Amino acid sequence: MKKTVSISPASLPHLLKERFEAMLPVVAGRSIVQWELCDTADADVVLQEQGDRLSLRITHERGLLADVDALAIERGFLVATLMQALDLAAVRVLNRRDSAVRTAQVSIADQGASLYQLKYWDVPVHRTSMKILRTLAAMTRRPVSREWMTTVGGLSPPEADSLLAGLELRGALRSSGPPRALQASPRAQAGFLSRLRHWLRGGRATAGAAVPR
Repeated sequence: MKKTVSISPASLPHLLKERFEAMLPVVAGRSIVQWELCDTADADVVLQEQGDRLSLRITHERGLLADVDALAIERGFLVATLMQALDLAAVRVLNRRDSAVRTAQVSIADQGASLYQLKYWDVPVHRTSMKILRTLAAMTRRPVSREWMTTVGGLSPPEADSLLAGLELRGALRSSGPPRALQASPRAQAGFLSRLRHWLRGGRATAGAAVPR
């Protein structure tokens, strides 16, 4: 069964609106989703006139339009052109829905988990990949869990543990909830983190201690 995506041509000039509504049933029968006309405030996709072109704008929240997701088609669009644009818009809408579901699932999983937030902006010298930077940026805005870092942030479990350990070592990390439990990881990393925790508690790591292999 096709998923339903809502669209609003309400803001188009009268003739363009009539043209679109006349073509929509033809396009909808061959589309990857079921298209449904609705009011602009409730639409997943909103059609707008922009000069000699039409813009299909994807909503990321009710009533808010995402400029980054705007698709353009010629003012004198044909069925084939409209079909391609609507199918691409549908894919973006469905991707947004899936992302929202994953975020909600992670939010539920976060309940009772330890949460981590940056006290101040801190970027590891040797770990400046985009996924690290995006995770750090999120941690400046709100507390996140380790699961969020690995599911939404895109970090691997070792990357998440290494990042948290480094931030904790430099005093840049604020945490809440139960103490952070070490996840299964290579023994070398486990040995390093064990000595790091010992050092943080005031002990002195044995110089030159062998790392378990």
